[in-house]
Amino acid sequence: MTAIDVIRRWVQENTEATGLSLAAWAKLANLSPSTLQRAMHPEYPFVPSTRTLAALAAAINVPPPGLAAAVEPPQLGAFHLPIRYEVGAGIWRAVEDRDHALGTAPVLPEPAYAGFSQWMERVVTDSMDRDYPVGSLLHVVDAIEIGYAPRSGDHVIIERARRGGGLVERTVKEIQMTPRGPEFWPRSHNPRWSEPIRLAETGEEDDTIVEIKGLVLGSYRRRAG
Repeated sequence: MTAIDVIRRWVQENTEATGLSLAAWAKLANLSPSTLQRAMHPEYPFVPSTRTLAALAAAINVPPPGLAAAVEPPQLGAFHLPIRYEVGAGIWRAVEDRDHALGTAPVLPEPAYAGFSQWMERVVTDSMDRDYPVGSLLHVVDAIEIGYAPRSGDHVIIERARRGGGLVERTVKEIQMTPRGPEFWPRSHNPRWSEPIRLAETGEEDDTIVEIKGLVLGSYRRRAG
């Protein structure tokens, strides 16, 4: 069972128990009325953030969904992790064109996160090249499953989705906590990347969603030659 399966079952059980519509529940949680409608759509690929799930749970006084216990751990080889995505600022892709099955890397799963989904992501742009040169592989654990809460200095994978979730940018950034909430900063030698991304930002079509998808545990670079 995937994280989105667990969430959809949790939403269905609670709407049946409370008699609330999806839009009414979202409104109680001070969220956009479309928040739950998108999450429940069978073709919508994005998992709501832990912040969103916590707000929904608090609005009707129930616990958030137990993702850690319910989600089946990935079947990984003993000494390899799958490379699931290419990650790079400024690269927007249609959902159906997102990268999967890009090979494997000889990296062990992190024992501290045993039972949680772990994978690798290949860096393809220079927005974090002070830490991760192009070609680096990032070891990532699923932020939703571990109930991740943002902390200054952490490196995370974030997704920005627009056009109703049909167009996605996946990038790695460093968190800095501010009075306005978390900001996600590049760490680049390239002056093009000098501004942060914020959770509350909106895009040119005013429907941009920004969510934390993974926590970076480390990085790996193949030797040249």
